[in-house]
Amino acid sequence: MKRSLGSSGGASGILLGACLSFAGTAVAAETGDVPGGAAVSNDDVKQDISLGLAPGTPQVGALPGGLTPAYGQRTADEGDWRFDFHGFVTMPLRVGLNTRAGGATTDQHLDVLHAPPVVPDYRDAFTYTSVIPQPYAQLNFSYGNSIVTGNVIILARTATTAASFYNPPDQSGISDAFVNFRLPNLVRHLHVEANVGALTNRYGVMGEYDEGKYGTAVIGRVNGVGEHVIAKLGIGDAVVALEQGFQGQLDRFPNDVLPAGWNGFANPNAGSGFVNHVHAGFGYLGTVTLGLHFLDAWTQDDRASQSTVPDGSMRVFGADLRLTTGNLGHVYLAASRTSATHVGSLGRILEIMNTGNGAGLTANYLGAGSDGTGTLTTFAGQWDVSLQSVRAYPAIYNGDSRDVVLSLFAMQTKVTSNDPTLAAGVTKRKLGGEASASLLPWLAASLRVDRVVPDDHDASQSFSVVSPRLIFRSKWQAHDQVVLQYSRFLYNSGVFVRSGYPAAVDPTLRPDRDVISLSASMWW
Repeated sequence: MKRSLGSSGGASGILLGACLSFAGTAVAAETGDVPGGAAVSNDDVKQDISLGLAPGTPQVGALPGGLTPAYGQRTADEGDWRFDFHGFVTMPLRVGLNTRAGGATTDQHLDVLHAPPVVPDYRDAFTYTSVIPQPYAQLNFSYGNSIVTGNVIILARTATTAASFYNPPDQSGISDAFVNFRLPNLVRHLHVEANVGALTNRYGVMGEYDEGKYGTAVIGRVNGVGEHVIAKLGIGDAVVALEQGFQGQLDRFPNDVLPAGWNGFANPNAGSGFVNHVHAGFGYLGTVTLGLHFLDAWTQDDRASQSTVPDGSMRVFGADLRLTTGNLGHVYLAASRTSATHVGSLGRILEIMNTGNGAGLTANYLGAGSDGTGTLTTFAGQWDVSLQSVRAYPAIYNGDSRDVVLSLFAMQTKVTSNDPTLAAGVTKRKLGGEASASLLPWLAASLRVDRVVPDDHDASQSFSVVSPRLIFRSKWQAHDQVVLQYSRFLYNSGVFVRSGYPAAVDPTLRPDRDVISLSASMWW
């Protein structure tokens, strides 16, 4: 059973269920029911918290209008073995509008169309807002019972039928493959479970059940194979949670293979990486969750460019606060400090804000002259509120009527590094807001505005984006939506975009100012 909850973030004023992992790490908190029909006491509801997104949650930001899909459900009977299949798909047509540089000949149109759009919305850069929809498909398969469940997740960031060329890195294939064990409750109100295998863990997610408006993990994302243990102890109306994980990489890029498109321009300077991460949290009444995070990643592999590259390391300290107030909305605040040392030799075992690996962190933040050494101090926040939920207080709004949902979100990162141009530090900021109105069971509309400041010392690099949308769906609480969106980019003079393969900044290329997109999304 899936049930929609009163929302602080949906276009129709709802959240389409709590985001439940195949491992069963999350529970539909407000209903008093576990999917599958098992009753849950009020004490158990109050004691459930989560310090990060569970493996299997799609690696995308919030959907337009703020709808949050529900993923997966667990069995109610430990002897009930069953197969589950769930998924998420969003596929957009995106067209950038521009004029031909240098004019047009008699056989050419002056107006040109770009797909994908030529805009500075790159997932691995701070300028990423996630406002332009990206293709994404994820299929989650699981088999098990309430004690043990095997999980396999297939992921792709493209659709071959619509692609103009075959790009292997976008076809991730099997992304996660792990087994989840839920230990018997040896102590009353103590819940312990463990994931063993290849899996992704994300910490610092701004959305209530997703990666938030900016589609990234503020504190860090772990990609590896190993173990991840979660323990939760309920004490009255409070719960104390501890998490620990140790993961490594399955392989490394061979020294005698050249970086190329088919291997994602892999870095031969990177060694095998490992990460140990520990997290502690405190929750109260299912409303307040405070989390503390420590992630320590390193490599000491003598095969990294035949030992000519220094061993790399990265440590992250983070804290976040989540207020899930129901009628008064969802509030998230986070702070993190990332310290990097020679991270050019560190692979994707620990990923900071979608940069992929240490080389990506160096290119997008620390600077080419930094030798991969520097710091990032990041603050982020998001607030979502449904006006109908506020109006209905103290009753719970069920989402089956007209509603207006407001969202505010912001992020700031201060970078210092060994690069002479960044020695004094540079501050990057972005902020935005969205208003979504649910007008009819099949129709909603929203307006999102973003402001991005990549360098507080150079205003010419800043830009804004204004994005009105029409959202079509099958009913108030649908599992589908089709979004027609127009985005207007307002650039300052120093905004540049990328071109080439691999893509690099091209000062000669003019960015598109107008983008039209049509995207379809569905989840099950």
